Amino acid sequence: MKRLYVSDLDGTLLNRNAQLSDVTVDVINRGIEKGLNFTISTARTPTTALKILEPLHLRLPVMMMNGVLVYDMKSRRYLKKEVMDEEVVMVLLGLIKTRGLNCFLYGLTDDTFCAYYDSVESTSLNYFRNERIMKYNKKFTEVPDLSLVAGNNIIYCMLREPKEKLEGFYKELSVVKGVKTEFYADIYSDDYYMLEIYSEKASKKEALNFLREQAHYDSVISFGDNLNDVALWEASDCFYAVSNAHPEIQNMAHSVLPSNEENGVAMYIEQMMKQTGEME
Repeated sequence: MKRLYVSDLDGTLLNRNAQLSDVTVDVINRGIEKGLNFTISTARTPTTALKILEPLHLRLPVMMMNGVLVYDMKSRRYLKKEVMDEEVVMVLLGLIKTRGLNCFLYGLTDDTFCAYYDSVESTSLNYFRNERIMKYNKKFTEVPDLSLVAGNNIIYCMLREPKEKLEGFYKELSVVKGVKTEFYADIYSDDYYMLEIYSEKASKKEALNFLREQAHYDSVISFGDNLNDVALWEASDCFYAVSNAHPEIQNMAHSVLPSNEENGVAMYIEQMMKQTGEME
């Protein structure tokens, strides 16, 4: 049976410091050498995800930005991307401005990834930007007004604020045609929520189905921790949550593994491969 293992990153495969532990790196790399089909599905952008994943010897395409992008680790090119219509982006920017909010827009032109902003008035977004610059050398481009880049193959819009500041806007987005949204707590901060907006054609489910069909996998086992992993659950034959996962995710999981701090995903994979004689 040809089986694919798919793991979320933050809160699932990564520890509380947003890092891969030595144990996880060792187990997964030994598994890949033995023929393990393993890949990642994350909300992270290419800039941060690929930097974090450098210790892993990944051979399969990686799904990023909640399924908006599928990136081939071998050719270093994007196999799939879902761009939002310029008109939709303009509608979003109008709504964001009306509510006095700020956001980042992410675009992808000729496989070049760009992050745009037009204001640093938001304390949380300013912190987010500075952290990404310092930790991952991520580049952000300041523009006079985000509407000027609405036609630059925008694939993602991201806001990060306290829950009460975003909740009303999140509900308002339910009537906006052409987009999907993810709204969930930032696991690295008790004070903020993430609101992510992208094309209605994209999701972790759609990206995983794309990979499954391309390589003809017989089954998929996936791992997650947060509400944006519901789409992984929908597309998998078996879904496991780590013990630090959101209660709703634990309730829908086939079983609950040890936490991300205890290398729960890696331990499960090692156990499964030992049972089949693939990991000695």
